Amino acid sequence: MPVSLRLVLPFMLLPFMLLSASPVAAVTFQDCTKVQMDYIAGAVKSAQKLSLRAAAAVGDSEDYARWFGTYSRGNAERVRRTLKSIDHALGSDQMRAVCARTGYSGCDYGTYANVIPDRPYNINLCEAFFRMPTLMSMVPGSEEHQSGTREGTLIHEMSHFSVVGATNDECYTRDVCTDMAAGDPRRAIINADSYQYFAEDTVRYLAPVVK
Repeated sequence: MPVSLRLVLPFMLLPFMLLSASPVAAVTFQDCTKVQMDYIAGAVKSAQKLSLRAAAAVGDSEDYARWFGTYSRGNAERVRRTLKSIDHALGSDQMRAVCARTGYSGCDYGTYANVIPDRPYNINLCEAFFRMPTLMSMVPGSEEHQSGTREGTLIHEMSHFSVVGATNDECYTRDVCTDMAAGDPRRAIINADSYQYFAEDTVRYLAPVVK
């Protein structure tokens, strides 16, 4: 059964870190227009950098506590490992993006994307995905801010794959997921939105992603 998503963000400045990223993905497209392919390619490239920078930012911090609850070395290592696996998955030459119309492939009007966890790395991208902003064009506090970014969507969906993070949709929306992290860190570290929000929050005001 497909797993789908909701999204959103606040933010902080982190020092730029030189890291060894996975190669940029050679994405296979299905039923996509040229414009859609350009949007997807840009989002994949940016999401790779975001996920790797977020992995480097995992530590005993306010951002970590906001999305994953009370810090522990074991939980933090799982979070870091999942974010690195997301970077690797986004760089895989097995990634396949399907541009699905509303009413098909699990895409209702309010769904941005979905995956089947045991079928890496196939992602159905719904029509709503292409109306989302990029992270660098996001206006904090805006209505769009509550539903997130294209990059965050890809991080969320990649985390669902069994070979990546095996995450679930334990909660949606920033307020609900923040409350869950405070009360139940064990659920937070297996929640897809938590990875998305953490990545978005910790890298929002980093130096612009170099293309």
